Amino acid sequence: MGWVTIYIHGKSGCGPEILRHMEQSDIIFMPGTVEGEENIGLYWVDEKTSVRDFKKAIGSKTVFKYRLRFFPSLEKLNEFQDEKPNDLLTPQEEAMIAR
Repeated sequence: MGWVTIYIHGKSGCGPEILRHMEQSDIIFMPGTVEGEENIGLYWVDEKTSVRDFKKAIGSKTVFKYRLRFFPSLEKLNEFQDEKPNDLLTPQEEAMIAR
């Protein structure tokens, strides 16, 4: 049996709920974490397990509640994080707030 890695990005606090759902499923998995990242988890699953089956095991309520995003590689996850808009204000917005 071979393993594939699935990376998950979501809101803070999603890890315990994902793990609980996975333990109740019939999918063989090994959990892991990305050091220094609170809202990113990784799971090694059997190579025959599709991402769709993985999402079904977690459940749609959890996927939507924590805005979970699934990635096949760390590179894809990093690309997603690089594309996310930052929460910093532009100089024009800061000037408007100061007035």
